[in-house]
Amino acid sequence: MTEDLERKTTPWLTGGLDWEGVAAALACLLVGLLLSWVWDPLFWVGFAAMIAALMAARWSNRVAPDLANGIVAPCDGVVVSVTRTDAPGEMRMTDLATTRIRISSSPAATNRLYAPIAGSLESLITEDGEHSVPFAMRPDADGLAVSYLLFESRAQQVGVRIATGGLGPRQELEAETGDIMRLGRVFGKRRLGGWCDVYVPANAGQLIWPGQTLVGGETVLGRLKSGMDEEDAFESMSGEAGELPLGVTEDDEVEEDDYPEPDEADTPDDPAVMLARLKEATKNKPED
Repeated sequence: MTEDLERKTTPWLTGGLDWEGVAAALACLLVGLLLSWVWDPLFWVGFAAMIAALMAARWSNRVAPDLANGIVAPCDGVVVSVTRTDAPGEMRMTDLATTRIRISSSPAATNRLYAPIAGSLESLITEDGEHSVPFAMRPDADGLAVSYLLFESRAQQVGVRIATGGLGPRQELEAETGDIMRLGRVFGKRRLGGWCDVYVPANAGQLIWPGQTLVGGETVLGRLKSGMDEEDAFESMSGEAGELPLGVTEDDEVEEDDYPEPDEADTPDDPAVMLARLKEATKNKPED
């Protein structure tokens, strides 16, 4: 049952802040105030840290589209490139020939991560980052905190590589291998932006282009190929050319001559005609 937004006075208020982020922001503000007693300009160091903590704590509610075989964006960001390339070995995809959709997220992007397809989480690999690399300026730089996730639905796979800076608790995944996920389900957090590579089958339909802004959990990237296309489905119902449809045998065939002509077919009398005949018979009936 969908939520009735007309009853809300602020329907645009669909997000909030994580409590741990708010606590961290208050702690940074307190540190800034203490540093200002030593030297006034040091207050702005704590203030900048407070703003960063608040940005890292931002989240937003999202509504996934009701789309069969759909692929949605795992996070907020901008499409950097769409290229044909092989999936990395850590992804453990059976089909290495894939299309990579590279997404870049700003530090102010919301922190939630969303399941790109409806299916199961088949593989999860994480690599801790180095504190000496606070920002992910390049997607393949050394020292980044990286996670590899493989989602599968009806023997079709979609891989997601998430990368961000190594300083602090930047990634927090709330899913385990074997979990069943619906489309757009939240499976973790990535704080202060970074990079996200989505590996989809090469034959998947694409609906995005470089430069497009994505809304995590809502923007449709494409559609997985159905297990049976329309032509195969038609053939399975009607049979091969020259064959009878499924469920019909030669004995069930009906010749054209077996159908009666319209004049020969028995049709029920009109109720008005029957009533008129009954009245006429009553009038003509002799009285006792």
